[in-house]
Amino acid sequence: MKPPNTSLSSPSNTAIRRLILVEDDESVRRSMTMLLRTRGFQIDAYRSGSEFLTMTGLHGGDCLLIDYKMPRIDGIELMQRIRSNNDQTPGIMITGYYSDSLQRRALRAGFSDVLEKPLAPKSLQAMILNVVG
Repeated sequence: MKPPNTSLSSPSNTAIRRLILVEDDESVRRSMTMLLRTRGFQIDAYRSGSEFLTMTGLHGGDCLLIDYKMPRIDGIELMQRIRSNNDQTPGIMITGYYSDSLQRRALRAGFSDVLEKPLAPKSLQAMILNVVG
């Protein structure tokens, strides 16, 4: 039996198929969607935490990618609401405002990890694969 190829750049080796992206910056949302699609992921993208909560019931994603700074509902509050519905989908907070304090708050809210912007494509994919297990 041939061992699996573990290359991060190969879409056919990506075990996770569906990602939920919540990002208010249109250019970041668009570029992340394009990047992750080229890596073989399906992406459901939302412009805000409010849109995500309004448009979804059971989202069925394998991993949540949620921006921290968004209008009305920030990433911490959004994850708290998701967790309050007993949804344990792994989540990664994406932020341009990284600090150790924010990392601790994010982990307490239920995020699996925090990734600082600007995002390195290989780091993003590796973190997704890591938090999903």
